[in-house]
Amino acid sequence: MKARSGHFIFDKKVRYKDLAPVFHALFTKFLEETNQMPAEKENAEVLIEENLRDLKKNRKPEGHNREGFMRMIFPIVPKGVQFYIYTRAKTTETVRTAETLSRILTKYRLKHTVEWDKMILYADRK
Repeated sequence: MKARSGHFIFDKKVRYKDLAPVFHALFTKFLEETNQMPAEKENAEVLIEENLRDLKKNRKPEGHNREGFMRMIFPIVPKGVQFYIYTRAKTTETVRTAETLSRILTKYRLKHTVEWDKMILYADRK
C-alpha cells in the first residue's frame, strides 16, 4: 500500500499532556525511520525538548515541520488530539513509518486510529 499521509486521531479522552511520556521515543523513531536524524545529536534533543515543553503544559506542539522527506505535524483542530505525517508523493515509507509509530503509541496504551490520505490539499483527482 502507498499513501501520501497517515493521520493519527486519538480517543477523545487523550490530551496533549498524555503524549509527553511517549514523545521522546515517538519522535526519535520518526527521525530514524525517515533518515532525518540531525548529524549532531544535541540538535535532535533540542527539537524534542521544545515539543515536550508544550506537551507538558497540555499545548499543541510543533512536531517536525522542517524541510525534508517527511513531516510530522500537529494541526490546529477544534477538539481532540491529532497529528499526521506526510510526504509530497505516495510512498510505502509513509505507511511503514505510520505503522511503526502506531505500534509505539499502542505500547504506551494511547488509543488512536490511523487514517490514510485525508489531506484536502493533496487529494487525488478522480
